Amino acid sequence: MRHSGKRNLSILSVIFLIVMTISGCGSNDKTQDESTPSSDNETVQSEESDSQEEASDGTSDVESVEEESSDESIEEESSEDIIGEEESSEPACTWNVAPKIAGNFPLSGGNIFADARIGAQDGFDRFVLEFVASGSVPESYEIKYVFNNSGGENITVSDNLHLESQVQGNAALQIILAGSHEDVANNVVIYEGPNTLSSSLMGNITEAKFAGSHAGLILWGIGVEEANGFRVFELADPPRVVIDVCIADESDKLAECLAAGATWDYPEWLSSDFLTNYCESNFLT
Repeated sequence: MRHSGKRNLSILSVIFLIVMTISGCGSNDKTQDESTPSSDNETVQSEESDSQEEASDGTSDVESVEEESSDESIEEESSEDIIGEEESSEPACTWNVAPKIAGNFPLSGGNIFADARIGAQDGFDRFVLEFVASGSVPESYEIKYVFNNSGGENITVSDNLHLESQVQGNAALQIILAGSHEDVANNVVIYEGPNTLSSSLMGNITEAKFAGSHAGLILWGIGVEEANGFRVFELADPPRVVIDVCIADESDKLAECLAAGATWDYPEWLSSDFLTNYCESNFLT
């Protein structure tokens, strides 16, 4: 009986060891199965992180390209070398060099100008005079080229009465308009901007200079490298007088000047030979 009991005990011990072994193997498999998703998640997160880094690098490259493109655009826009090319790509000038005169004589008026500015355009430079919104553009003005026949880099512009100024350039547009830069009735100065406007982006205009206003007249001078065709027109809301000057002009300036009466309605108070005298005095070579 004792041997039988010992034998049974031995059998039970063996069975217990087998069960423990099987149980231990099953426990290790379960731990491995649970850790696998965690490992996969780490792999996915790592891949996502790599993908985000690559995307971030791609975005950085795009931003860098955009910045470089922007810089190139600015360089092209501000390049002064293009202007000096002999074979200019500027659009052909379709305006003449003849004076632009309107309204009654003598020029006078109560229009108040509030702002002045210049800007570079495709093929021409622009000068704008803006008047107070409650008013209107001057009905009377005289805009024409004047020259320094004695040479030099300064051109005199004048209203032939009280106002005068020197403008840098080989020629100058003398601009006389009916109006003032101040509200005379209330003794309030309206235009308080700079007296001289200039920009390296201009293709022909060297500077625009305000000479003041007096007795109902406003005087500005626009210095230019070359007396090229120009146009004058008016805009509303707010009231503005716009002057565009060609950067390049390969036209027959004298012929175009003499024919300007066909495209501009000159006032009757001008003499019949005014245009002929002006054009031949200034553009006959």
